[in-house]
Parts: sequence; C-alpha cells; structure tokens
Amino acid sequence: MYTQINKIFMISLFLLHKTLIASYLVNISDNVPPQSGLNEKNIPEGLIIELSKSIFKEVNFSAYPLARALETTQKEKDSLLFVSRTQERENNFYWLDKIYSTEVYIYVNSGWIKKNGSSLNNINNLGVIYGSSLIQILKQKNFRGEISTVYSNDQNLKKLSSGRINGWIEGQIIAEYIIKKEKMSSKKFEKIGPIFENYTWIATSIKSNEKFIKQSKKMIEKFKKGEDYKVILKKFSAKNV
Repeated sequence: MYTQINKIFMISLFLLHKTLIASYLVNISDNVPPQSGLNEKNIPEGLIIELSKSIFKEVNFSAYPLARALETTQKEKDSLLFVSRTQERENNFYWLDKIYSTEVYIYVNSGWIKKNGSSLNNINNLGVIYGSSLIQILKQKNFRGEISTVYSNDQNLKKLSSGRINGWIEGQIIAEYIIKKEKMSSKKFEKIGPIFENYTWIATSIKSNEKFIKQSKKMIEKFKKGEDYKVILKKFSAKNV
C-alpha cells in the first residue's frame, strides 16, 4: 500500500515539475535588432529575447522573416509572437497583453525637411520592412507615395543615405540602433514625427489551448508587476505599458 501511494506521489511530483518547466516556443523575426535577431553565432538576442526568458523562464526560439513568423504563429497551436496589433491581424490571433511601446518616426536625410517640409505626403517613397504593420498604418494615413519593402533595416538605411528613397519609417529604438551599428552619425538624419506610438503585444494563435492562454496571461501579468520589467525596457529605451 505504501509503495503504491509513494508511486502515485512521485508521478504527481513529476507531472507538476513537468508543467512548471514546460518550455515555451516563441517565434521571432530574425532581423529586427535590437528587438530580435540572430548574432554572429546564430544565437537569438535582443529585447524580445530578454523579455521572453524573464517572463516564461524556459523558452525555445524559432527565427523567421517577419511575414513567415506571423504565418507560422497563426497556424501553430501554443506558440507565441511579439507583434504589433493591427486591424488586418486582429482576427488572426489571440492577443494576450501589451508588453512595450516605442515612438515611430520617418527618418530623412539632413536638410530634407527645410527644403521639402514635414508633411508625410511630400515624401515620394518610403522604405519599410516587408510584412511590417507600418505598411497598414501608412495606408490608413492615406500615404500616396511608393512603399519600398526590404527584408533588412540595414538596406533601408543604405537606400536612404544614398538617396534611393526619400524616407525610412521605423520605430525609434530600431532605427537609432541601426544607425549606430552602421557607424553613421545621427546628425546625418532628421526625424519627422512621431507619426504614432506603436504598441508591441504578445500574441498566440486562436487555435491555442485555453489552459495555455490562461497560464501565459498569468505569467505576463506577474512579470509586468516586477522590477525586471522596467530594467529590461530601460536597457533598450522602450516604454512600459
């Protein structure tokens, strides 16, 4: 009898332990540093990586271009994605919680505003990441120019610097990181805006398990009440929400 009870107790402990250390899968965009990306050793790093590890403890990452990360999370049960919430995406995901925000600007070459003004529609062409929510924002603001999409913000910066595009629209923490990374002076560029405040949410598929959703929400809420939340966001110049 004792052996049987002991066995049941050990199985219960194992199942509890398994639940507590269950690894979360977070799909990330592989090239939007300092939010998320892969370093020279192909290891994920950035704001989203640090937040994921702090919130969910045991985490695995799958890295994709942004559009594929969106598609994968939408189809996949019980995985997570840090992403902007838009009207176009609204019904494709279950939105767990807002996690941080950043101001979005249009970056132009120095002297451009004095010559052309700061109206959005004085810009003929804007660089943006393929699959970005900023494309929908531009359409909502009735932007009449050309939207030029690329897979890397390094490309956007180089195209802007060489005059191949008039402007580059991006969140401040990303744009200024890329400018510094490429060893360019911030004085070479001016900012129009902020155009709006962009909120990043943690989302999962609408197919995800109810227990997974409930547990994830609870962990996010607990984390946002702690000091680590503010410390990580401050490190990356993001705002808490």
